Amino acid sequence: MTASLLAGDPTSIALSLWVTLHGVVTLELAGAFDAPTAEAAFRSAMHATVRGWATPTVFRDLRRTELVL
Repeated sequence: MTASLLAGDPTSIALSLWVTLHGVVTLELAGAFDAPTAEAAFRSAMHATVRGWATPTVFRDLRRTELVL
């Protein structure tokens, strides 16, 4: 059996990931971001969203991993 990396209702996890991605992409398409800013926003927003759903062990590992923007 494989241990889960994320804890929570799968539908809620998927919805929060989709909403985060949709928001960043919508802002980029609207011209609110240039390409480098959009990339940085995507990385930080998705990292924070995944970290929010991570199991305690994975969360500790993500906290130790420096997010490179």
